[in-house]
Amino acid sequence: MKSVCLLLLLSLSGRTPAETGIKTVVRLVESRYGVRHQGIPALWLAKPLLTSSGTGGVKIAEFSGLRISAADSQWLREHIPQSLGRDWHPFVEEWSKSQGEWSFIYTKSSVEPVSMLIVTSDQEDGLTAVEMRVSEKKLAEWLDDPIHNRKTYK
Repeated sequence: MKSVCLLLLLSLSGRTPAETGIKTVVRLVESRYGVRHQGIPALWLAKPLLTSSGTGGVKIAEFSGLRISAADSQWLREHIPQSLGRDWHPFVEEWSKSQGEWSFIYTKSSVEPVSMLIVTSDQEDGLTAVEMRVSEKKLAEWLDDPIHNRKTYK
């Protein structure tokens, strides 16, 4: 009886949903390059401003000083979507071969609010990953008129 319960428990534990999003990207980068990410100190201070703008659940991971070669950026371009799974979809891709900079934005819109994952790399700051939730209403407003709907802080 104990062995049957153990087998049942093991089979059910294998069916838990995979953790995706920023944690997946962080693990992929850390294992590929043997580096550790840094968080943003006192990010919690900015969260009230973000939630009032229709954004929430912000998570940021920085890999300061991590320079990604063109060949490795291609490797990441292939492996990030594979590791995120089917729920995440490419939204925007930007490449600057002359500057060695690139950005990927993925969205997960299966539930409200929409989750956005932004992964960007440049030669000065290294690699940064940001995940946030954005309400569909705010996302639609911004996409319809990004200039008019931007926030300016003085």
